[in-house]
Amino acid sequence: MKKANFLVAMALAVVFVFGTVTANAQIRGLGQKLKSTITEGASNLGSKIAADKVTFEKFPTTLEEFQAFQAEYGTTPEGAVAVQLVAMELYRHDKAVGQQCLALCNTDVNLSSVTRRLNELYRENDSYARPYLVSAMLQGAKPSSGYNPDKPYTIRLRKDPTKSDERSQMLKGYVIHLQLYSDGYDTPWRNVDVVKQKGDDYYRVSNCPAILTQCKEVDFDASDDWHGLE
Repeated sequence: MKKANFLVAMALAVVFVFGTVTANAQIRGLGQKLKSTITEGASNLGSKIAADKVTFEKFPTTLEEFQAFQAEYGTTPEGAVAVQLVAMELYRHDKAVGQQCLALCNTDVNLSSVTRRLNELYRENDSYARPYLVSAMLQGAKPSSGYNPDKPYTIRLRKDPTKSDERSQMLKGYVIHLQLYSDGYDTPWRNVDVVKQKGDDYYRVSNCPAILTQCKEVDFDASDDWHGLE
């Protein structure tokens, strides 16, 4: 009888342990499913978790070309950063047209700080100036290469790993925190915030001081001079 009781007890213990392991596996599976759902939900906000790229062939030179560019690229958070760079480069060539373009792709609050900094960085015959600022944000452009980027023009982006998207009552939309890669700085990932405001068709830049700071100068022994952007 004692042996039979022992065998019964052992059988019950095995059933208990197996049931516990199975339950734990089910809980882990549920956790993974929940994590996947959260990631998918974040992606549905219009933001992407992984690094991404935006590629384009040429820089617009008129307001009409800029508007067409924004219509094509400005409907995504990543594309809005490309639109911003295009507007910044237009401002370097023609302040009047560039001002109109910057007004179309920035929030009202951010616009004045952008133009103020560009006026400083685009001064002529000034050692502080960085006419190749936008070039420095493009893939392949480095101080050692004269900031001449690869073609087609490409920008590399990622979600800011330290911040989550956030609801902004002031901006009437969800702010998405991105980072733009540049070889022109010791800290290569430069923060750029974008927002799609209620009723708007496009994402607009709401904060971007990190791409408005002085990039490094072209190396004195660079392999080539800066050729500008086309």
